[in-house]
Amino acid sequence: MSATIPVSEPEKQMSELPMPVWHPCGDTGLLLDLGGYIPAYHDLLCAIEDKSVLTLLARQLATKIHHKRQSGAIHGITDIVPGLASLLIHYDPLVITASQLKSALYPILNLAEDSIVQPAKLWHLPVCYEADYAPDLADISAQLAIPAEQIIELHQSVIHEVAIMGFLPGLGYMTGLPAPLHLPRRSNPRTQVIQGSVGIAMDQTVIYPLDSPGGWNLIGRMPYLLFDPDHEQPIWLSAGDKVKFSAISSEDFQQYYHESTSGRRPSYEIIGEAE
Repeated sequence: MSATIPVSEPEKQMSELPMPVWHPCGDTGLLLDLGGYIPAYHDLLCAIEDKSVLTLLARQLATKIHHKRQSGAIHGITDIVPGLASLLIHYDPLVITASQLKSALYPILNLAEDSIVQPAKLWHLPVCYEADYAPDLADISAQLAIPAEQIIELHQSVIHEVAIMGFLPGLGYMTGLPAPLHLPRRSNPRTQVIQGSVGIAMDQTVIYPLDSPGGWNLIGRMPYLLFDPDHEQPIWLSAGDKVKFSAISSEDFQQYYHESTSGRRPSYEIIGEAE
């Protein structure tokens, strides 16, 4: 049976948001800043829960605009990119002007009264937190004055949400990191981070889908491939998905990784559906 998610606090706060502001992005883009003129995603000016409100609103607006575009109610939109506190809309200026686009989107902007909880995938992702897979865990423990075991417990204690996708194919920026684990990125980024590494910084968690440079604090490694170009669906994580982490041993990691290279993916359940 699918679980039902109650209306969240972020949804209740939408009517309290500042007036969104439009910014031109070249001659083929419009950026809707949902926080007004303030840098809405800055820790000093916007509380964590307010950030989640803006992220949710950006995603809901993107969905509504996409539906209008698909139905033919709005023409000329070429791409819709929701962000943490904004919405970027690309358009064809030969089909619609910036002024016409803003006028067409104006009725969609107020979602406070008709917010709908959408069904979402809840992924169950195993993570090996052992020392060989978590090169920063000891330093984080010393920096935060929290035992490593408690850091692992805290990371597993919540359901994280994929706020946006970006940086690398398959990389999701997940919000929901417990407040005691909030810390800045590393002062000295690594030139090489191993694929599958789980990193934390600010109020977020990321999993590196490929070997790449990176500056997040690494606390473990997830064995499943986030990006598989040979798979029919190369990327399986999406904005709006939920994630629950669980600890595994290094032996289990090797088993799951082998299964992943053969095309297997982690399990998930659908939450938020009507009973």
